[in-house]
Amino acid sequence: MPQVSRRFLNPKTQERIFTLFISSIILSNSKEKAVSLVEDLLTPTEKIMLAKRFSIAYMLIQGYQYSTITQTLKVSKSTVGHVGLWLKHRGNGIRQIITSIKRNESLKNLLAELGDSVVEIVATAPGQDWKQAKRLVLSNKKSREKPF
Repeated sequence: MPQVSRRFLNPKTQERIFTLFISSIILSNSKEKAVSLVEDLLTPTEKIMLAKRFSIAYMLIQGYQYSTITQTLKVSKSTVGHVGLWLKHRGNGIRQIITSIKRNESLKNLLAELGDSVVEIVATAPGQDWKQAKRLVLSNKKSREKPF
């Protein structure tokens, strides 16, 4: 379990190391660099804890019920409640990130739906296997409906 030292830092030192930490996050502008940074800084337990907390916030903002979140992420209702309370009173930064993610997902879904339409059009041409095309379109739709 992570602990913070009981010895307090000078406020200027604390601000400076926090700025350095944030700068390191900003500089990890690729997936590979971000993964490497997280692997270097966090223990496996901390990674899971932060990922679940982020996922709870994501699912709450998406409108999922507490019971669905607890079953999907294997967390307690009190954990979901804590994140929900945190989102209610603050959480502007995570809301902005989740809004960006949702915007990107909407664009991907739109492109995927256009691709499905093309598959359906091509499948209606003479000599094409329309059953296989329908299965592919249905499979794609089901995968887009899952929360994760």
